[in-house]
Amino acid sequence: MADVADTIQTKHLPAQLALVVSTRAKMNAIAQAMGEAFGTLMRHAGATGAQFIGPPFVLYPEMPAEEFTFMVCMPVAPGAVAGESVELQELPGVEAATLLYTGPYDGMEPSWRRLMEWVGQSGRQPGGPLREIYLNDPDTVAPEDLLTELVVPLA
Repeated sequence: MADVADTIQTKHLPAQLALVVSTRAKMNAIAQAMGEAFGTLMRHAGATGAQFIGPPFVLYPEMPAEEFTFMVCMPVAPGAVAGESVELQELPGVEAATLLYTGPYDGMEPSWRRLMEWVGQSGRQPGGPLREIYLNDPDTVAPEDLLTELVVPLA
């Protein structure tokens, strides 16, 4: 197995306009809550003509605990509009440490732990909400082939 530190990169993520649904869920209900939030975003985009311009992602403004808030986001082109329970936000650009994770969503925790350890060892601190960017579709890809970019903005 390759040294995980070799796969961790630092890079700049540009500012991004996104449709956002904020939700709160218990850890054991996160998949259902996330699915409902994505459904809300898809219905809103269909009704308003919003154009998606990148992969969906989730922001974690607080560390996941028994119950926590997270924000389901879809990057959109200018001209998108907010709606009921859907915000339009411009997310600032960030310098971040990233790690590409391959596998089922419920197996990410060790990779997150390694990425956070790397950030601590680098002498940097997390500088904003953690982010998971979903690079392929769980409806069309086997769980072991799912690609998720784990992102820690750096202070």
